[in-house]
Amino acid sequence: MTVVKKDPYDKTSSKRQSAHLERLLESKGKRLPVDLSGEHIDKLDALIAAGYGSTSAAVIRRAIEDAHKKISKKA
Repeated sequence: MTVVKKDPYDKTSSKRQSAHLERLLESKGKRLPVDLSGEHIDKLDALIAAGYGSTSAAVIRRAIEDAHKKISKKA
């Protein structure tokens, strides 16, 4: 996992974050902090490496969609 340092010259980051959170609220979404074990991080990284998703968030979103499709077919 790559850690990206904030650009000290970026004066627009708080505006972008505020706009993002506003869009998230409008779409009835929410931020969801998740604590993951080292084992889960390794699995998440392996899924990214395998192309399941391009980012951690993309992998998690796709996994939710896949799991939901699976249970919807059972109903």
